Amino acid sequence: MIRAPDLDSPGMAVTDSRRRVEADRHAFLDYKTACPFCKANVGPRSVIREHLDVPPNPPYAATVKCPKCGEIFEVIFKE
Repeated sequence: MIRAPDLDSPGMAVTDSRRRVEADRHAFLDYKTACPFCKANVGPRSVIREHLDVPPNPPYAATVKCPKCGEIFEVIFKE
C-alpha cells in the first residue's frame, strides 16, 4: 500500500529562506547585491539562469551561483 507523505513529518525538506532574496535590478547590475550565505557581492556574471515568464518586465528573476561559496539562490528583481 502506498501512503501519501505526512507534511508535518520532521523528515520533509524545508526550503531555506536564504535561497530567495529581493534586489533592485540596477543594484544587481552594479554588483551591489550580497550573497545571503557568505555576503560576497554577486552580479550579472554570476547568473546561471534568467526567469522570463513572469511580468512586469523580463527578466523577473535570476538563478545565481555565488562565485565565492558556490551556493545557488534566486534573486527576485523589484522595481
